[in-house]
Amino acid sequence: MRLWIGLCLPRLPLEVFCPRWSADHLGVVLEQEQVMAVSPLARAAGIRPGMRRAGALMLAPQARLHERSPELEAQALQAVALALLQYSPLVAQAEEATLLVDAGASLRLFGGVRALCRQIAASLRALGYTAQ
Repeated sequence: MRLWIGLCLPRLPLEVFCPRWSADHLGVVLEQEQVMAVSPLARAAGIRPGMRRAGALMLAPQARLHERSPELEAQALQAVALALLQYSPLVAQAEEATLLVDAGASLRLFGGVRALCRQIAASLRALGYTAQ
């Protein structure tokens, strides 16, 4: 039986700079001088994707600004993919920050779909990444 589990890592551009970030982290990722990702605290300060650097700094001068790093994102995605190999020998990248795991043969070993998903989520949390 084929069963694929898809993992989207929507916060990857931010989490590569601050894995396991705390609630008081005011992080902002910029791409070509525009905000493209924000931490919850930065969002609470009014910073939104699409804003310019100056606007973000005006709202939160203490914000930690990071320029987006596709290289760091690729390395992080590779680390996540390697960690997922403990659940299946077949892990593939689907889109920019999305991985697919062929979990059909692993279900019995890991106690079913829900148990497997919980274990995968715990592995990602241990690495400092959030997946949906």
